[in-house]
Amino acid sequence: MGDLPLDLSVLESMFGDDADLRNAILEEFANSATPYMTELDAAIARKSAEGVKSLAHKLKSSSRTVGAQALGDLCEALENSAPNADWHGINTQELALKSELERVLDYIRSLC
Repeated sequence: MGDLPLDLSVLESMFGDDADLRNAILEEFANSATPYMTELDAAIARKSAEGVKSLAHKLKSSSRTVGAQALGDLCEALENSAPNADWHGINTQELALKSELERVLDYIRSLC
C-alpha cells in the first residue's frame, strides 16, 4: 500500500473489483465523514467527553470499513482519550485526525 491513505484491497475483499461500487462506497464515506467532523468539533467545544468518544467511534468504524487504517487508528486513540477528558490532548489528536481525514478525502476525490 505504501503511503496511500486508503487500502483499496479492504473494499475489494468485501465487494470485488467493481470500480463503480467502490467509488459509490467511497463517496458515501466522504459525504458522512464531514458531518461527523463537524459534530466532533461541536462535542469538543462543549467539552463533551461522551460525545467525543461516540463520534470518534463512528468515524473509526467507517474509516476502517473503507480501508483508511491510519485514520481509524487516530479515531481509536481519540476514542480512548475522551473518557480522561484531557482536553489539550484531545485537541491535539483532533488536529492530527483532521489532517489525515483531509488526506483520505483528497485521495477519494482523485479516484472518483
